[in-house]
Amino acid sequence: MKSKKRMVEVNNLNVKFGEKHVVHDVHFNVNQGEIIGLFGISGAGKTTIVRVLTCQIDKKNWTGNVKVTNLSPAKKSNHSRILSKIGYVPQLELLNLYFDLSPMVNVGIFTSTYGMKKKMAKEVAKKLFKILDIPKDTWNKPVKHMSGGEKKRLSMAIGLIHNPNVLFLDEPTTGVDASKRYDILTYLKKLNQRLNITMFIITHDLEAALICDKAAILKDGRLLEFDTPQNLISSLPSYGLVARFTIENLNEKIIDNIREFKPVQTILRSGNEIIEILMDGFDENISNLIQYMINNKIEIISMSKDIASFRRFFQIRIQKEEEKEANLKLV
Repeated sequence: MKSKKRMVEVNNLNVKFGEKHVVHDVHFNVNQGEIIGLFGISGAGKTTIVRVLTCQIDKKNWTGNVKVTNLSPAKKSNHSRILSKIGYVPQLELLNLYFDLSPMVNVGIFTSTYGMKKKMAKEVAKKLFKILDIPKDTWNKPVKHMSGGEKKRLSMAIGLIHNPNVLFLDEPTTGVDASKRYDILTYLKKLNQRLNITMFIITHDLEAALICDKAAILKDGRLLEFDTPQNLISSLPSYGLVARFTIENLNEKIIDNIREFKPVQTILRSGNEIIEILMDGFDENISNLIQYMINNKIEIISMSKDIASFRRFFQIRIQKEEEKEANLKLV
């Protein structure tokens, strides 16, 4: 089986600005055609890592072995070559689109910086517009008349117009109606499959994990996890099996009572009367848990079995790290 081409290599990446150490010993590798999700709250280090990969941080501020399309951003002489092989889609479309001009004119302005011939640029644009379902009647009208979702997809097309090897997308679902978020993710997956392009999705939106081949979870500049979303979920007790209970008059006292059942590892509250429970030996212990709750006069309204979502894994992993930090402070 032919091995995939390595597109990004990050080994022992550290970033400092003066005395401030913002990225700590981060390492991961990315192959051609993979979609990578960078997940974490503000200040986690997502944007800083991407700024290193996209030649935006001076080498004096970072150390480590980093390669993008087999070129090191540590050498300034490589910057123009790296930038010609990557694409970037900003969070706000106004940063890479001219709203008073048409999509086709926008394409012409952008591709002129790459020396692309107008005819070729137009043909590539048409191909991308069709993949992204950008209506043909909008191609030659001002961008300002397009819907939010259409502007977002046009921004993606602009980022891809020079056929980059790696595309970086900053919060691609931000500013889009909740009902359209999955549409944007579907379009990204379609682009990935059609063009075999490597993608980095920098986001707070944990639903983006649905289309990711690998997920990086970052906190305070440290990489906590880097694996497939499925493997991460499977690392939870009982491979991520969850017992979801609706309980009458649910309160913290009841939750603390349930925690006393020894196999229970984690309890997450997901509604006024709903909890999700992860425990060791799920199949052997679920009936014992129900009997325990009945014996303790806990009123069960309903119960269902499910697999934990990536959102749940993220929540549990961050919680675990915060508890670890709190314990270290007590020492």
